[in-house]
Amino acid sequence: MPDGLTELLDSLDDSVTLRRCDPHDMMGLVLGFANQCRTATALGAQFGADSKPTDIRQVVLTGLGGSAIGGDFARCLMDEFGSVPMIVNRDYSLPAWVGPNTLVIAASYSGNTEETLAAYAQARDLGAQRAVITSGGELLRLADEDGVPSAVVPGGQPPRSATGYMFFPLMHLLINLSLLDRSLESEIDETIALIETMARRFGPSLPTEQNAAKQLAIALHGKLPIIYGSQGVRGAVAMRWKGQFNENAKQAAFANVLPEQNHVEALAWVTAQKQAQNWAVIFLRDPLELKNLPRIARRIQITKELVGKGTQIHEVWADGVSFLARMFSLIYIADFVTVYTAILNGVCPTDMAMLEYLKAELGKM
Repeated sequence: MPDGLTELLDSLDDSVTLRRCDPHDMMGLVLGFANQCRTATALGAQFGADSKPTDIRQVVLTGLGGSAIGGDFARCLMDEFGSVPMIVNRDYSLPAWVGPNTLVIAASYSGNTEETLAAYAQARDLGAQRAVITSGGELLRLADEDGVPSAVVPGGQPPRSATGYMFFPLMHLLINLSLLDRSLESEIDETIALIETMARRFGPSLPTEQNAAKQLAIALHGKLPIIYGSQGVRGAVAMRWKGQFNENAKQAAFANVLPEQNHVEALAWVTAQKQAQNWAVIFLRDPLELKNLPRIARRIQITKELVGKGTQIHEVWADGVSFLARMFSLIYIADFVTVYTAILNGVCPTDMAMLEYLKAELGKM
């Protein structure tokens, strides 16, 4: 890959280069995200509406990777607008306290994730209330066999590109079970409209000089991204950014959230100048924090002063009015940035050969 800035600029604006470096059209999936969210909303609207839950006291979303990230975002909604606690479980086994008053939602885009299948079986054995979100596979077979409510989403794409499919049915399920405030449904139209606007602002047809996502990808080229969420939901979104750099761009990235970063990781920057020549810090921000979270805003300012000596600092600000729109505005731009970074890295953003090898080796056990 050429190192010159001019060549980098040209590579992101050249349709031939984009097609060559993205042969499976991950960018097409990114650009189609608004339609995915519409479809997911429609198919999830009645999810769980006919079920008869009994005294749900906690919710567990069990899943891995791209199938679980929708659970992280739903957990943030539950923290703000929910009536019971929710956790995301990324393991073969469930917490010891899971029982008849627990709703366990098994989320596997493929329907064949071995850890999720094991956790689903344990939930059944423990007498937990259950629901399933999947495109098919063994998980759907088990759900049908057990008479468990399921949201069946379209399959055939990488789980990390199916966030709309894995999130919106989940949100509707929680609303339909009266665990989450129904007013959130009124925020969906604004969210999808904003996603459509962002697709035009950050898509490949808009040249680099006018495209903030391309500009950020170029600034991060050859760097190790460290993503800091400014508080709450932005911490979950920071982990999404990390995962997208890992899976799309095939490079390391790290994430943390304030104020926790100030209590531990801030001290790592004492000797960071010996390590951080190729680091770049990205702060995920929300305009409302300036008014509603002044101490967080001040922490960010101080943290920027502490880490900014010789290290690139970037800020990405949430857009939109509603909570849901602002959350997705920070989620969605990462898709563009990391696909552009993959192109600059000279790697296919869809390729998962290393993970497929790992799964094949585990399959031999």
